[in-house]
Amino acid sequence: MKAPQDSVSQRQVILQRVAKKGRGWAFTPHDFADLGDPRAVGVTLGRLVRDGKIRRISRGIYDSPHDHPLLGKTGATSDAVVAAVARGRHLRLLPSPQMAANQLGLSTQVPARLIYQSDGAPATLNLGKRQIVFRRNTGRNLALAGRASGLVAQALRDLGKGNVTPDTILHLRLRLDADARKQLVADIALVPAWMRPIFTEITRDDA
Repeated sequence: MKAPQDSVSQRQVILQRVAKKGRGWAFTPHDFADLGDPRAVGVTLGRLVRDGKIRRISRGIYDSPHDHPLLGKTGATSDAVVAAVARGRHLRLLPSPQMAANQLGLSTQVPARLIYQSDGAPATLNLGKRQIVFRRNTGRNLALAGRASGLVAQALRDLGKGNVTPDTILHLRLRLDADARKQLVADIALVPAWMRPIFTEITRDDA
């Protein structure tokens, strides 16, 4: 299918795609690379912002907010923004230990700054009162980026060696589905030696 060349067609296709993705989707010009040069798409996105059709969250990042009867104007979540940045920049991302522990229910503390290790250039985004930080790290940790094993390893780092209890292991057994546990088994050689017995306990067949 031939991509639209004129800005009117670009505008229509962009709005249709945004509507199809649904409220809460964050996007960048790279999400419309099939419509032409990202710079030209960026111009069209800028016009849509001026017309009030979409909103610019940060430089090069957009969403389509809507009015909620209780919450007021709502738009993309921080997770959606991070996903848009990762897609646009082709990044591998690994959340900080504090974030991983919170996501897995091992901590109730919600970090004020959302910090990710990445293989891209360092960057900081301000999303309302929250700050998203991308820190460059090309170490072996990123081999587990985007995988359940990486999330578990980061959460264990937050707890610290010697602070993982039987209740912690039981919690993770119940939290992780079968596919996630298979990832832990496959990736056990990629985590520090002190984590390997914990991974083994989490994935025992009689769990």
